[in-house]
Amino acid sequence: MNKLSVSVCFIALIITSGCANISASKQVSASNCNVPISKEESVTLDLIEQQVTEKQYYSALAYLEKAPDSSPRVLRLRAEAQRNTGMLDEAYTSYRNLSLSCMAAFGHAGMAKILATRGDIPQAHQQMLKARRLAPSNADIRNDYGFILLAHKNFKAAQREFMTALQLQPGHLVAIRNMVISLILDGDSRTALRMAKNNDIPSSEFRNLLAQANAFKEPVLAGSNNFKKGAPL
Repeated sequence: MNKLSVSVCFIALIITSGCANISASKQVSASNCNVPISKEESVTLDLIEQQVTEKQYYSALAYLEKAPDSSPRVLRLRAEAQRNTGMLDEAYTSYRNLSLSCMAAFGHAGMAKILATRGDIPQAHQQMLKARRLAPSNADIRNDYGFILLAHKNFKAAQREFMTALQLQPGHLVAIRNMVISLILDGDSRTALRMAKNNDIPSSEFRNLLAQANAFKEPVLAGSNNFKKGAPL
């Protein structure tokens, strides 16, 4: 039985910018942990954020070459771009540095994705669990942790994580599909089918999810584009 291959297209986390009573030439970005930055720097980082979101990772890395390494937001964007261009060693270092910053949860989550890519599911679980503890209300992290639990065949616990993600972010496309897969793996195809219908998943896609669940052993995340509807990691 072949291992399930899924793509590594984890959508870049966009954190809403905050406001503060500071000079007009400065602004505070929540995704930069409330460190004041210039308007020009903010515009540049917003552009890079958009490039990462649109999967223009090489372009993002080009702009990041002159970005300050001390910025947590820069570390996060660089790590995401490095991971998605196959620079896993560099990305792991960036995520590790991020885990020592005020954005620690995303650093641990990133390290977990790379460890899972390398097949080290136990360590990936430990890192994602740290991320979950640091950011328990982040829907993406709860979803990713649930996917790691699937690899451990802990289907009920995985379903709780997916349901939490869906209640935190209703309509979370990846969590919905992961929930369907987890129900199938748990032997409840009837509920899985009902959930698919209730969330407007077409029958053709449900059959694809069914096939993926039937082939599932553990997440194989490197260099694959088979899981088109969203990648948990």
